[in-house]
Amino acid sequence: MVYVEGNIGVGKTTLLQKLAEKGYPVVQEPVKLWTDCNGVNFLDLYSKDLPKWAFTFQTLALFSIWHEQAEACGNQPIIIMERSVHSVVKIFALNQFKNGFLSLPQYLLLEKLSQMLSGRFKRREVFIYLHTTAEEAHHRMKLRARSEETGLSLQYFQQLQEILLGWMTKEEKLQLVVNASQGPQEVFRVVERFLQVL
Repeated sequence: MVYVEGNIGVGKTTLLQKLAEKGYPVVQEPVKLWTDCNGVNFLDLYSKDLPKWAFTFQTLALFSIWHEQAEACGNQPIIIMERSVHSVVKIFALNQFKNGFLSLPQYLLLEKLSQMLSGRFKRREVFIYLHTTAEEAHHRMKLRARSEETGLSLQYFQQLQEILLGWMTKEEKLQLVVNASQGPQEVFRVVERFLQVL
């Protein structure tokens, strides 16, 4: 499993689209499910009221990302995932816990569920980190203009960036850091070259 991690708006979706066009098996974040789960837009609810919807949304994110990964696991030697069950807890849930939007029992439950779900896959895990500044990621988010993201502040991006950097600097399975401030074609070129020798 190759997990592509990075802040919101850093270019993960664009990278995976380019990899898919080249024939790589990719699994993107299940944003469609998050924006229409039995007619409910949980991503919108979450982004507009983090304290109220943090636990609900992170639970949905955790299980939906895991489900997409489980569905993709077949005979493919490499599967490239946009984010992982690890990032649900190690970035987003941790940030919400630090901000008081999740209680300690809620955070610990999400952490335990993440461990249980990730333990079901017996595949080697590799992380690719797309790195840019929080300011650049926030600017790109505004340019793509997803209605559900309009309320996300620069401060939120800075908090995520700090947590993400803390995780990635300690992550033993991190094998590639890409300067995502480059254009999407250069990011793709660097990642594809890495995948060819993986």
